[in-house]
Amino acid sequence: MTHEKHPLETINEWLDERGLAVLDNVTSMPVYKEPYVSPNLIISLNHRGWLRGDYDMHPFVFQEHEHAAIYPGHIMTAYEVSDDYLCSLLVISPKFLEVLSQLHPKHYLFEFHDNTAFHLTNSQFETMLTCFKLLKAISQLEGNEREEMLIMQMDITARVVRNCLRTNGREMIHSDSSIQQLLTKFHEAISIHYRESREVQFYADLLNLTPKYFGTVIRQATGIGVGEWIAKYVIIQAKAMLRHHPELTIQQISNQLGFSEQTSFSRYFKTHAGISPKKYREG
Repeated sequence: MTHEKHPLETINEWLDERGLAVLDNVTSMPVYKEPYVSPNLIISLNHRGWLRGDYDMHPFVFQEHEHAAIYPGHIMTAYEVSDDYLCSLLVISPKFLEVLSQLHPKHYLFEFHDNTAFHLTNSQFETMLTCFKLLKAISQLEGNEREEMLIMQMDITARVVRNCLRTNGREMIHSDSSIQQLLTKFHEAISIHYRESREVQFYADLLNLTPKYFGTVIRQATGIGVGEWIAKYVIIQAKAMLRHHPELTIQQISNQLGFSEQTSFSRYFKTHAGISPKKYREG
């Protein structure tokens, strides 16, 4: 299986050094009809056209002049884009996101986790685009002041979004609710421990909850069971390795994903993906 690299998959070195990147003239997503989990926060501005997909396994349509966020560890599946689709992406590394969260814990960046897309008026869209352009220009500067300026501009960007939401009659989704905190911690736990365990009990213990209560809350909040969330995440990572790392054998991928033996991995993959790892790689 061949896969042409998307800009999102080629900027890791830049992100490590600069903290964020702005990608212009983006007309596609990294993978179509396959779930994608980004290690980075991705904020998107849609110039024109539309993208149809799922976010955390719930359908959405990303339309012209909308702002949307894809959070680290969350699941995005793009099914289709219009022929004229064009967007700009602001990509923020986990390390820089942590810096921002410590300095500005009330940013909009940390208050949205569901229903992350919202429409902007024409003037609001142009203002947000200006913020993106400034962030891109600052990220390309050299010197010790670059990070400080990026932090200041991200704070301005957050304030602009808050103003847009307020003006448009939208309320922020606050992350201080117990359910939202649990969802956030669960996503973080999966992204850290998916190689270590695929058992509901493990994650319930990690979050100091009984498996029954944990499962009930997650299903009521998302419509999807804990076991399905875990399996989905593992399969996404397995598919990415099969797709992007032809130099690795299936045995090596199995080892990296924490399976005791290749047959266990192959059985797990076929159960949840409906195809064997070998056939998926060849497809």
